[in-house]
Amino acid sequence: MKSFIAKIIFVLSDTLIILLSIALAFFLRESFDTLEPHNIPFMQYLSFYPLYIIVLSLFAYEGMYMYRYDFWHESRLTIKVIVFSAILVFAYLAMTKLIEEYSRLVIGISFVIMALLIPTSKNIIKKLLYKLGLWRKKAKVYGSDPFLMCEIYKNPYLGYVKPKAHEEPDTVFINSKDNSAESLKKTIASEIKNKHEIIFVPLMNDYNLTHSHIYELSNTRTNLIVFKNRLKSKYRLFFKSISDFSLSLVIFPFLLPIILFIALRLKQTEPEEKVIFSQERLGKNGEIFICYKFRTMRENSTALLNTYLKEHPEEIDYYKKYHKYKHDPRITKLGHLLRKTSLDELPQIFNVLKNEMSFIGPRPYMLDEKDNIGEYRDAILAVKPGITGLWQVSGRNDVDFKSRVDIDIWYIRNWNLWMDLVILIKTIKTVLFRDGAR
Repeated sequence: MKSFIAKIIFVLSDTLIILLSIALAFFLRESFDTLEPHNIPFMQYLSFYPLYIIVLSLFAYEGMYMYRYDFWHESRLTIKVIVFSAILVFAYLAMTKLIEEYSRLVIGISFVIMALLIPTSKNIIKKLLYKLGLWRKKAKVYGSDPFLMCEIYKNPYLGYVKPKAHEEPDTVFINSKDNSAESLKKTIASEIKNKHEIIFVPLMNDYNLTHSHIYELSNTRTNLIVFKNRLKSKYRLFFKSISDFSLSLVIFPFLLPIILFIALRLKQTEPEEKVIFSQERLGKNGEIFICYKFRTMRENSTALLNTYLKEHPEEIDYYKKYHKYKHDPRITKLGHLLRKTSLDELPQIFNVLKNEMSFIGPRPYMLDEKDNIGEYRDAILAVKPGITGLWQVSGRNDVDFKSRVDIDIWYIRNWNLWMDLVILIKTIKTVLFRDGAR
């Protein structure tokens, strides 16, 4: 019953956001003095029912009132629905010859506002309903992945909670890791008899199946999944380069004052030290380039590090695993702040403008890490490294070197423009709230 009430609230809130978007678009159109006089009544827009019906129907078709999607996945579906809805609405207006009775600018702006407000409203409402107990669903997880379990149980947007000892779960997650095929079959067969919803986590998670094509061979009752290395596609590489360069040009004017301010602070606090730290890194196709960062360490501090490692030998093992020290004595006071907020990476914008790096991509590896990358070395070095990337915003603290390589290869195989947008937004969140920064 609570789940049904929550779904009704979602439908009503989406309807209200559509109405609000139309109203804001109408009054925004009215504020443009340079446009032709606008004589179409306000209520005529609010009562344009096809717009509501098309958007809400497509939301329902995409399962947004049925399934508990992650925020970023649902936001992508929302943008997709709104773009397709805009095409259908304008086609409807053209075919019914109502195009002259409505301002195309008002209709168009209303869809843009929807794209901004609907994901935001869903995030707020779901978290509020979770606190009120209306957006909670008892779920059991088979498997031992602590990171996955944490995401399932501690994400109010999903709304899953652990059932109490005497309660039966409504949903069962079955993680195929650490389970044999026979045990998985038995578990699924046992649970599916009594549960309406079984969510299966595939054994192989190297590919994002939401971007794969799945079809069946009917005679053999076999599912076929098409995998593609998305950054091997020439046209995707072209769009990746265009998006990186465009993003850099747009963001550079905003970053320049910050870069100059940090450079000035570094010079004031440590006048004897260099402001920019330059280091050789591995670029596309393994070519070496000079990577720029703000200096966060004291120069000529090898003796200081050697003394520290003698007193803390555990740091040597930590470095072997994570390729960094847990408490590096060479880092300055201001350097700690820059690293905490990832602001030390800002000078790499010049590497992007020089076409040596991407704005978003795999981490730029050091020369002595080339052999440690292992079997994925050629694939990772086939693309340009990025200022920020998926592993920096993965939500995990102290990601070891092997996991960083795995995350980088996952990014390369499954790249899309939406993923880059999500990484960019998460990077801004990391910088502002120091969430997950190393």
